[in-house]
Amino acid sequence: MTRELRQLGVAIYFEEQNINTLSGDGEMMLTVLASFAEEESRSMSENNKWSIRNRFERGEYMINTSRFMGYDKDEFGELIINPKEAMVVQFLADMYLLGVGSSRLAQLMEYLEIPTVSGGKWTAGTITGMFKNEKYKGDFHLQKYYTPEGRRNQTVRNRGEVQSYYMEDSHPAILSAEQWDRLQEKMKENRRDKSSTQDNPLKYQNRYPLTGMLHCPYCGRTLRRRLGYKKRIEWLCSTYIEEGKQACPGVRIPDESASRQNITEPTVAEEVVKDGKKHYRYTAKEKFDSREREESTAPEAPGSGVLPGEYRPRRTAIKL
Repeated sequence: MTRELRQLGVAIYFEEQNINTLSGDGEMMLTVLASFAEEESRSMSENNKWSIRNRFERGEYMINTSRFMGYDKDEFGELIINPKEAMVVQFLADMYLLGVGSSRLAQLMEYLEIPTVSGGKWTAGTITGMFKNEKYKGDFHLQKYYTPEGRRNQTVRNRGEVQSYYMEDSHPAILSAEQWDRLQEKMKENRRDKSSTQDNPLKYQNRYPLTGMLHCPYCGRTLRRRLGYKKRIEWLCSTYIEEGKQACPGVRIPDESASRQNITEPTVAEEVVKDGKKHYRYTAKEKFDSREREESTAPEAPGSGVLPGEYRPRRTAIKL
């Protein structure tokens, strides 16, 4: 800024340092002083980091309880359990281990109007992030994140770049160590069993033949393979699974019906009720998007069927 003002003939006078930016040595003096200020700032930053590392080595920690649920701090700065919030953490952990997915749990929290600690919206990431936090089993991983050189107010995951410290039994636990370990295994299992992904449907193409091939007629996202009522395998809309019916009404396609189709390209699967019976219609996505329908020659399933395709404009009903 001083250089721009100097080009315009505007002077800045620093009384304490007796510097005039329009004078011959003004800019040189500013450069020297700026160098000193930068070195002083760097020295202070190193001193602060040294102080923090020493505290970590002594087992002392600094923590902001507004960043995670279930704990408060006493008058000495030690973590103590918040009974009301701890009940929420325990409930979520129990339900997840019983097989309720993180997306469904997030929807339940939103429905019950239980606030997050940050005041934001519950998401699947909020739930899994909570389960990954070692503080809930009474441990504390210090220096899990760090601030790189030259990047103020920005932290990154510590993957061995700086020394970190792990404290066991540093405070009262909300979850037992066994329960926390089961949560980690359950999350790994769910990641392995994830049937499809919107960004890269080919990633799991060798797992199930129809993965990444079936699409929702409402939102266009792929259908995911899920174990439904009485252990029936079904294909459900990804949006419906993650965000609920308020985001997309979704479809529920039996695997036995979809597997009988000779599907070799992205296909839209629809539920159609005719004469009081539910049928399923499959249309090549390219033709569906252009409002053309392709007849399917697959045989009907007992108690249900596959309807031949026909062109009808889609309409969306809005509940008033």
